[in-house]
Amino acid sequence: MIDSNQLVEYAKQPELALRKLKELLCLLESDDETEQVCATDLLENCGAPSRSDIPFLCQQLVSSSSSRVYWSSTLLGRLGPTGGEQSERSNIQSQLCNVIDNETIEPSARERAAWAIGELGSITGSIRDVLEKHLATASPRLKRLLEAALAM
Repeated sequence: MIDSNQLVEYAKQPELALRKLKELLCLLESDDETEQVCATDLLENCGAPSRSDIPFLCQQLVSSSSSRVYWSSTLLGRLGPTGGEQSERSNIQSQLCNVIDNETIEPSARERAAWAIGELGSITGSIRDVLEKHLATASPRLKRLLEAALAM
């Protein structure tokens, strides 16, 4: 587990926080609200993950924790349209579509998944189909994010 001194160092050096993504995602579910807030702040400011973090972050997309899903989606979206091969980005987008399909996930996490799909760019046919399917029933915010992703 990360102690408070380490959290201070990670705040000063965001690249250190990226090396501790697993621990930070665990802190999102801490019983200590201060740790939750600190983890959120660090994740907000740590930038894009490395490609080696992609498998772990994709695993988190099926977590029962909406916070983990939200932040994993955020980090994956930060990879952007140049974050790896098109096939790799399409695979990530497909897994993010599963988040959008999962109505048990909190709306904010589903919205963040839609945002991330758009950030990764180059929407392919099957991903486009999933996004279009949700347009008719989406909340106004999710609908805007879906439309933005479809415009890519």
